[in-house]
Amino acid sequence: MSDAVPPSALSEVQLRFLCHDDIENVKLLCGDWFPIEYPDSWYQDITSNKKFFSLAATFRGGIVGMIVAEIKGRTKVQKEDGDILASSFPVETQVAYILSLGVVKDFRKHGIGSLLLDSLKEHISTTAQDHCKAIYLHVLTTNTTAIHFS
Repeated sequence: MSDAVPPSALSEVQLRFLCHDDIENVKLLCGDWFPIEYPDSWYQDITSNKKFFSLAATFRGGIVGMIVAEIKGRTKVQKEDGDILASSFPVETQVAYILSLGVVKDFRKHGIGSLLLDSLKEHISTTAQDHCKAIYLHVLTTNTTAIHFS
């Protein structure tokens, strides 16, 4: 993807679920985007286990962004994460935890991250997750770009 990204790139972006054939590419992207090395089992899980919402944004056939989220009950959230949730949420409240959200550097600021996040929001509002009341993720305090993303 070394060619200049056209201003109309977003209109050519297509969304699809990640699959097993994407694993090697996703490993490379995650290695570029995140300061953590995921185990091979994680890549297997996000491309095959239906408990994960794993969506790729593609441009001319190549993955240029992805979001991976898990919808889980409030009681399954780690304690330190649970402390950020409103105490008024009932026990059966569902939350969406974004495990990863990334966009290829040349494609940033073209609306692809927002498209992926909007797709997650649409998913949780149209599925059985009708009790989903929060979406959250972890970000390094030094990652100001991610902190300012909305």
